Amino acid sequence: MTTVKIARTWWRMRYPAYVLGIVAGLVMMWLPSKTFDDNEAWGTRLRADGVPVQAVIHETVYKARNSRTMHLRYQVAGVPHRAEVGCWEVCLPAGTEVRIWVNPDDPEDFVTEFGMLSGHRGRLQGVVGAAGLILSGTMLAAVVGRLLGRRRDRRQRDWQRQQREHRRRQFLNTKGGTKRKPSHR
Repeated sequence: MTTVKIARTWWRMRYPAYVLGIVAGLVMMWLPSKTFDDNEAWGTRLRADGVPVQAVIHETVYKARNSRTMHLRYQVAGVPHRAEVGCWEVCLPAGTEVRIWVNPDDPEDFVTEFGMLSGHRGRLQGVVGAAGLILSGTMLAAVVGRLLGRRRDRRQRDWQRQQREHRRRQFLNTKGGTKRKPSHR
């Protein structure tokens, strides 16, 4: 096999991998939006079927620039519970009372009056979505680069073919066996 045939075969073998990478990246980008929709539906269901409880914000923790957490204390059926809620949109000071709706089957699962679910849900899916964006973008750039490279290679082959034909025509137009005398002026 010549080098060109090997390269063509290699491209054909890698092309499905690029398409698979793009599709996998798109699915990974879809995951956070699906998780967000599921969390919204779960919060709505907890508001309808959950047990309303009054909670008190015990403390607000500022870990980093964009990482804040509220720690809550509440009681369900006389049993005290502690939980945390991420501060994304609403971050209240310590001592504030907040109404929550608790899952009757799992007292650690609740939704607040301002729509936040207990714990830190969706963080992993957000990271997976970002990785999917990078994966699909890289694969798409590779496919576009390959297609542009093929176009450049085709232009180069056409130019080389034109040069060969030009040289061939020059060779055929010369008369064999006749020498020109140098001109003396």
